[in-house]
Amino acid sequence: MKNSFNNKYTLLILVLSSFIFSEMKIGYLNVDKILSELDEVRQVYVELEKEQRKIEVEYQNLQFELDSLFRNYEQQKMLMSDERRKKTETSIQNKQAELERFQIEKVGPQGEIYRIQEQLMAPIYAKMDNAVSKVGAELGFDYIFNVSSGQIVYALPQYDLTDKVVDELSKISEAENE
Repeated sequence: MKNSFNNKYTLLILVLSSFIFSEMKIGYLNVDKILSELDEVRQVYVELEKEQRKIEVEYQNLQFELDSLFRNYEQQKMLMSDERRKKTETSIQNKQAELERFQIEKVGPQGEIYRIQEQLMAPIYAKMDNAVSKVGAELGFDYIFNVSSGQIVYALPQYDLTDKVVDELSKISEAENE
């Protein structure tokens, strides 16, 4: 009896869902595939590789300087006065800190290489946004999803509930303050 009720309820939901979604046109795309097929993106990666090589050379030079400082210190520390030894140790620590700062500034999460990538990719993303909007509008899609990330990349403005939610939150806040 209970199983029969569940089956009827499930069938009702499926029928209603198909009716509701039959009027809505949903599409998807794979941004990763699109990007992999664009020559402009390949050119960006060539530029990024050049920048990365420059950064690697700078890093290796800093690392060489640190290694040289440390080797010289190790060879001469027995002959150094306490004052000179402390001064050299401070120099080594400063060079290590400089190397760490360099890594963070150049290849860290907010580093130069990522800023360059964002700058170079921004026009490509803008062009892709325009193409998706044009295709979505021309073919009558209500929503287009990116299967790579699961994000909505196109939606008709009539489905944007942002202003309504903000209004509702304002009403709730006003009611709480009364």
